[in-house]
Amino acid sequence: MNKTKIILFLIVLLGFLLRFYRIGEYPPLLWDEAALGYNAYSLLQTGRDEHGAFFPLILKSFGDYKPAIYSYLSIPFVFLFGLNETSVRLVSIIAGCLSPLFLYFLINKIDSKKQKVALLSALVLAVTPFAIHFSRGAWETNLLVFEIIVSLYFFFSQKFFLSAFILSLSLYTYQSAKMLVPFIFLPLILQSLKQHPKIIFTKFLIPILIFSLPLLCGLLFSQDSGRLKVVSLFSYPQSQEEISVIKNETGNFDYLLFHNKYLNFGRQFLTRYFNHFSPRFLFFDGDWQSPRHSAPYIGVLLLPSTLFLILGLITNYRLPITKLFLYWLLIAPIPSSLTRDLLSGVRSLFLVIPLTYFTALGIRRITDHRSRFTYLVTSIMFLVSLIYYSDLYYSHMVKKSPFDFLYGNKEVAQFVINNQQNYDRIYYSDFYGQPYIFYLFYSQYSPKKYQAKNHLSLSGPDIGHVEKIDNILFASPDFNFIRNQPQKILAIFSFDEVERQGIDKKLLTPISTIGNITTYYAYSN
Repeated sequence: MNKTKIILFLIVLLGFLLRFYRIGEYPPLLWDEAALGYNAYSLLQTGRDEHGAFFPLILKSFGDYKPAIYSYLSIPFVFLFGLNETSVRLVSIIAGCLSPLFLYFLINKIDSKKQKVALLSALVLAVTPFAIHFSRGAWETNLLVFEIIVSLYFFFSQKFFLSAFILSLSLYTYQSAKMLVPFIFLPLILQSLKQHPKIIFTKFLIPILIFSLPLLCGLLFSQDSGRLKVVSLFSYPQSQEEISVIKNETGNFDYLLFHNKYLNFGRQFLTRYFNHFSPRFLFFDGDWQSPRHSAPYIGVLLLPSTLFLILGLITNYRLPITKLFLYWLLIAPIPSSLTRDLLSGVRSLFLVIPLTYFTALGIRRITDHRSRFTYLVTSIMFLVSLIYYSDLYYSHMVKKSPFDFLYGNKEVAQFVINNQQNYDRIYYSDFYGQPYIFYLFYSQYSPKKYQAKNHLSLSGPDIGHVEKIDNILFASPDFNFIRNQPQKILAIFSFDEVERQGIDKKLLTPISTIGNITTYYAYSN
């Protein structure tokens, strides 16, 4: 085994350790993770998803219609290890561990003279908070990034059919792929058509078309587009009140000239786009809109990357590989920028690859032909920053934002399961959304039994609501009503409901306490 293989093995091992440590307990399972896991369990047991659809490509889930590939890939792990946090997250962990390896292969394949940059890129990706965070949960976006790296590697290796297959798979993995894939591959296809028109057409374009037919049919004929309508930036035009204010300030002509809806959408898009390149996002705060998308008090990159990323960006753009990653950097935030959120770490994870490459390029520039002292200082800087990030991740992240991380759903589900037979009725708070999926997940509820009686009430274009399973009602409990009922009732109150209803906490049993906050309480009449 040569030196390069040993280094790559150690990088993959390091990536695995960073992603697998305490994965069964931390962070808490989120709704979508539980849904992907339970649907994998349901498909394994019955060949149908939770709603009874036979081997679907799209999971109805909460009414947000998730691509099903992640659940299918999770089936072997659920079969081997049972339905739990680890088995559900293993697909993402493996993708996160192998992404640095295939990034090395990709860079080395495009330019064999960049082997040291390729190794540094693999190492940087293995320890980057952006990549670690989304590798430690069942995030489809992380699997998508891995698939695109692998597909690009096969494309540059001229294994076009394999590239087409993986690329097609990515279209069924995460919604952003439908926009990212054309952006990233179209220039490559146009360039390759000049050199190998017949091969590209027969071994790449036609296979993609064939593999994508079910998806194309779905886009043309499916009515399940609620999720797109909800998250799209174009679903949130200026309100009539805002338009009236602008017109009253300046007049109708000024509004049409400087404030019309097209200019407004352009401004909103550019605001979102450049937010993804802000130092606040990259180095200091991460995703400030959604705490569950990053650790607190640090950006999505390690702090030393500030210097090295800038150095890497000041480089020779005549090299084809650098042009590719610069183009990648510029297009990566586009899907996220077309949504309602001012910033989205989960939708912009694709950024991590070009950011990694330019950071590695900067490290290479500052350490090239330098003394061992330079290597030592650089290594210590990254090591200290990684330790700092790890402390923020494990010691502060969930405690700082327990409600964002849905802390307590596991404890509540297990409490309900253990006490279910002792009560005529159980009220299980739905204040934080979708409690039923945690009950199904942690009870390993029979998929066949659930399929026979499940009912998802669509409460909007984006999500639905399950009202009842057996003797459990998923609704906000009313304390004054419950305490006077003759039936034996168990009620699960959220922290917010306890505060809003002014319930005396001495009458309640805390279930999920973290730091100085209890997210859920139980009450028995």
